[in-house]
Amino acid sequence: MDHFIQDLRALLEQPLPGWKAQKHLMPEGRELEALGDNLHPAAVLISLFPQDGEWVFPLIRRTLDGFAHSGQIALPGGRRDGTESDVETALREAHEEVNIVPEKVEVIGMTSVLPIPVSNHIVQPVVGYTRDKPTLIPETKEVAEIFTVSIKTLCMRDIQYETRHYKNRDWEIPFFEIDGHKVWGATAMILSEFRSLVSKLV
Repeated sequence: MDHFIQDLRALLEQPLPGWKAQKHLMPEGRELEALGDNLHPAAVLISLFPQDGEWVFPLIRRTLDGFAHSGQIALPGGRRDGTESDVETALREAHEEVNIVPEKVEVIGMTSVLPIPVSNHIVQPVVGYTRDKPTLIPETKEVAEIFTVSIKTLCMRDIQYETRHYKNRDWEIPFFEIDGHKVWGATAMILSEFRSLVSKLV
């Protein structure tokens, strides 16, 4: 399994597919949303760990808090605090939200940044791994549920579409369905690029 991590590290050091891969899961109409001049820096963590002979990573379902991403499926992460680096932000937020211990994570690279117009953030995905399965504990104010996704499952999922009514018209929204959860929006766009990389390794 170490070969997978070594090969993924090498891929992350090469030019990334970026927008070409992200846009496959971009909701229709998203490009019509104006970006603010001052996007808030944020970071999320794709934290791989071995489970039953496979590499998996956690996703969370956010609580219904009334904010922009209320109830959505997401990667652990959040807004940068002060002078933190992207890596420091991702590790701190993952620790706060799901109890992944920062000192046990070896960071192997980053995928492409993604602006999120609806919440005025620009997000840097950070990729790392732990040798052992972490004890995942949700921070109950922000996280309603934690579930894990294997690399194999991510690569096998077809892109599906559903129609949603927004701004007085219908839009086609692409998503992955994983364990009964619809993964869409920014998280799906980030994972679209990530799976374009890992699909070369499985």
